Amino acid sequence: MKKLISVALIVLALLSCLTACSFTQNMSGVLAGDAECTPKVEEMLSVLAENNTSDAKALMHPQSSDKSDAAIEQMSTYLAGREADSMELQNINVSTSTGTSGRTSQEQVSYRVNLSDGEVIYLNVVYLSNKDGTGFASFQIVLGVV
Repeated sequence: MKKLISVALIVLALLSCLTACSFTQNMSGVLAGDAECTPKVEEMLSVLAENNTSDAKALMHPQSSDKSDAAIEQMSTYLAGREADSMELQNINVSTSTGTSGRTSQEQVSYRVNLSDGEVIYLNVVYLSNKDGTGFASFQIVLGVV
């Protein structure tokens, strides 16, 4: 009987060691006021319109900043001084998880943006916060039908 209890305790100890604690929460369709990255999106559009690529690169997440240089240049050239008159939230998906590697929060957001010259563009944005830092993992200007 002692051996059976010992084996059961060892198995339980192994199972508890092999399972990682991870808590995940997803929210979709949250109201516009809950998009934490909205001020950062406005700031990014502003610095891109001013052709301030160094500030735009600083807003990128540390994991994606080295591969975003050409895209930032291209978006800055496209905007060419045109500011955003208004931004309307189209979609939001917030994902938060806590585990052995720390807390990770990711917002996937889509906006409809009216530029100062009357043109309408769409933004698809992924804003990431994790142990490496905070910033845009993805910032895309979408042209055409969405």
